[in-house]
Amino acid sequence: MIKIFSKFVLVLFIITFSMGQMIFADNNTDTSVEMEKTVVTATRSETPISDLPVSVTVITSDQIEAMPVTTVDDVLNKAVGVQIRRNKGLANTTSHTTIYMRGTGDSSRVLVLKDGVPLNSAYGGTVSTFNTISLEDIDRIEIVRGASSALYGSSAMGGVINIITKKPEKKITGKVSIQSGSLDTNIGNAYVSGSTDKFAFRLSAGHKSTDGYVYYDASSWRDYYSKPENKLTDGSVGFDFWLGESMLRLDYSHLIEESLSATSTQYDGKQTNDEYMLSWGIPISGGDFSIKSYYFDTESTSDADSYNSVTGNFDRFYYLSSIPKDEFGVMLQYSRDIGSHRLSMGSDLKWAKAISEYAYAAGDRNFRGKQDFYSVFLNDEMSFIKDKLILNAGIRYDYWKNHSGDFYDSTTSTIRSIVYPDKSDNAFSPKAGAVYKLTEKTKLRASFGTGFKSPSLYDLYKSGPHGATRFDLANPDLEAEKMKWSYDLGFDTKPNKDLNISMTFYKSMFKDYLGEKTLASDEVPSWFSPDPGMAVIQPVNLGEVKIYGVEAGIEYHFNRMWSVFVNHTYNVSKITKNDEDPSVEGNYLSYTPRHMTRLGVTYDNPELFSIGVFLTSVGERYGDLENTDTTKLDAYQVADVKISRKLFFGAEIFGAINNVTDEDYREYYTTLNPPRTYMVGMNYNF
Repeated sequence: MIKIFSKFVLVLFIITFSMGQMIFADNNTDTSVEMEKTVVTATRSETPISDLPVSVTVITSDQIEAMPVTTVDDVLNKAVGVQIRRNKGLANTTSHTTIYMRGTGDSSRVLVLKDGVPLNSAYGGTVSTFNTISLEDIDRIEIVRGASSALYGSSAMGGVINIITKKPEKKITGKVSIQSGSLDTNIGNAYVSGSTDKFAFRLSAGHKSTDGYVYYDASSWRDYYSKPENKLTDGSVGFDFWLGESMLRLDYSHLIEESLSATSTQYDGKQTNDEYMLSWGIPISGGDFSIKSYYFDTESTSDADSYNSVTGNFDRFYYLSSIPKDEFGVMLQYSRDIGSHRLSMGSDLKWAKAISEYAYAAGDRNFRGKQDFYSVFLNDEMSFIKDKLILNAGIRYDYWKNHSGDFYDSTTSTIRSIVYPDKSDNAFSPKAGAVYKLTEKTKLRASFGTGFKSPSLYDLYKSGPHGATRFDLANPDLEAEKMKWSYDLGFDTKPNKDLNISMTFYKSMFKDYLGEKTLASDEVPSWFSPDPGMAVIQPVNLGEVKIYGVEAGIEYHFNRMWSVFVNHTYNVSKITKNDEDPSVEGNYLSYTPRHMTRLGVTYDNPELFSIGVFLTSVGERYGDLENTDTTKLDAYQVADVKISRKLFFGAEIFGAINNVTDEDYREYYTTLNPPRTYMVGMNYNF
């Protein structure tokens, strides 16, 4: 399968490049290029893609509709340089989906935005809700690769993903979608919007349920284990008000997720999310001023009971947990053109707190903490030589403070109460970039930047069991991760309206890289008593990591019906220095493959049907920093297919098969990924 896939990709590259050479020779070809699309994520203001010094991908709602996908992370997994791990398919909870970019090895090193508002939580640094956004709500997804802390601060080292929702049209429009399939999976979504000259509204709702699958090898699966069940219900409402030349936008969304899984312990979990967003855009003195504010209220609860071999039931109380989290933020920005300069300046403010309460039979184990962020930034886009040369420069200053941290443990004979000292830190994040347009169809680009990631409240203050096999130990002395430098060089060319070619080389160096250390028994504080067999894991700043690679992509439209794309990422992420364990120096970061290839072929004939075939190939990876053979993951190839047919009055039927060849593959060395699954459904647009 690997050899066939590799040969197919090679042949496709050769054919597409050959076509490109023939097309280059045709001077009469239509030159209306897609590079003239504008994006907001790369500079925080509307900028044509042709003026950007960084690698950018825009995935539109039409492209999403052609894919065999059900969630946002499914969509992202088709993009070059992006790696998604969701080892239990749709049964995986929102908090356990991971996203990497450019081999950075952790979700907290990628910043995810929704309409420009950051979704990464201060509690863990990752995003737990981005894949719950209904695909029907999305207008486009902008992916900006590489160092972006100069604009967005913490976590934006691997890149930034901005999920931009649809804007209401002048008339009432909407979409209803239902689908059902394997693993007793059922999904339904609805969206409706409309507007007048002074007012607009949007409403959406969705529900998903699935019963999961056997995710361990047959030899490891016990009779009392159960397949993971997951139910997710969400709804949102939004309003726009035009007040003279300004616009006020209000958005509210609510999410409820219920999950149930069991191995040696049964976990009955529930998560609720309430998100409030307000944005106001005002033209001032020839420029644009905007203010965005948001409040996220999240709570996760779990009822955990251990298996009793005597009764054959999960009737041994383990714990009850409650983890409420609150985040409030304000984003201020002013952008204005002054001569050949496009200036953007502003400030981002954020206040976050989290509480973790675990009630065991022997007592309680709780922690709490707060994290405050204050930042200012300035970005300048400059054009020269009749707009053929575009320079971009920016800088950002971030200050943050970890405070009000404490820990309480009454599960042993000695009650332990710890008040952690407050700790503050800051970071300067400069960047620079240049674009030179060789022709209207081809540009060269280069960029340089730095970055950082502040430690999360979980790593700073949380101590306690994490699943059945590990015990996490807090480290309040953690330093921020630092991207000392990062640069990339690349080009984008579009010789005509049908062909896109891009390539980027990138290289980065990290300091104080955050990793995990397995503690020896004499390193574990005496007041902790992990269960037998539990590994005690503590987050630590390991040392230095070097990452470099190449991203390449081709997209070609043969005619108005046939199109094809192929992209490949070659990435090397290596540990160059490890103060805790020098024996791993020279090893690869865990779960970072050297090769990733995506290929897609679509046929769209409104008179007959549409079909999309998507292939994904991921190379070998290791599941630990020691690069041991026992955790080594084999390369895999997965094919997905979607076919649809338009009926009448906006109706459409479709069917999708994921993992067509029923490949036995893994994204975690401990668990199997989903088998072949089928989905059928119907859309209705009005």
